[in-house]
Amino acid sequence: MIEYKKWRKMLISGMIFSFLTIVLGDMPIAWLIYPETGNKLLDIILSCDNLSVSQMACGLFFGAVFIPLQYFGFKAVAEIISKIGCPRCAKITELGAKAYAFNGGTVHVLCVAAMYLCKTENVASLSQLPHSLTDFSLYLLLPFSAVFIIIYLAMSIAIAIPFFKRKTIFPRWAFIFNPLTGKIVLNVLDVVAPNTKLFNGIRMGNMGVGSLMTFAAFLIMLEKYQKQLS
Repeated sequence: MIEYKKWRKMLISGMIFSFLTIVLGDMPIAWLIYPETGNKLLDIILSCDNLSVSQMACGLFFGAVFIPLQYFGFKAVAEIISKIGCPRCAKITELGAKAYAFNGGTVHVLCVAAMYLCKTENVASLSQLPHSLTDFSLYLLLPFSAVFIIIYLAMSIAIAIPFFKRKTIFPRWAFIFNPLTGKIVLNVLDVVAPNTKLFNGIRMGNMGVGSLMTFAAFLIMLEKYQKQLS
């Protein structure tokens, strides 16, 4: 089965690129101890002063490279969903794959740029955020992020629907193997998790964790389908 071999290769590549995104693109820019102000966003902003340029350069380069390459994994998911009889969900997932490839990498680069701006402006010693940072966030970072998040949420829902409709060989509860799951779980755990370099790094890679879970679940499903056919 040509499609099976193609999808398997795409899902495995998606898993590899997701893992590399987490380890090389996300963890370096959060490998530090956050100040505990009670505001998570403010903690991240203030901690940028402790990030080295090499950490930011590593996060920027590998995030910009490996996030777009996750497209192949989501493309395989879209094709599998189309094959099992959910064409609308497949189209939304394919749109999400393209957004992940183009907009996801862009948002990551803009986030690292904002961190660098925080460091150069030395925001930790200021009583309020400088206009350069607020303007950058308002006119560049937020618009790109808003578009990406809307499509990302739509894609996550579209990937979950086939499980609810019992279009897969998995039970309905398997919808948790979803791009959004990793993001939600790690953000919830952040409330009780220790403020360590390791956890902060993993939490920064929450989208990569969600992608990795999704690709692994669909790979398992694909293998089971193949065994049923043989």
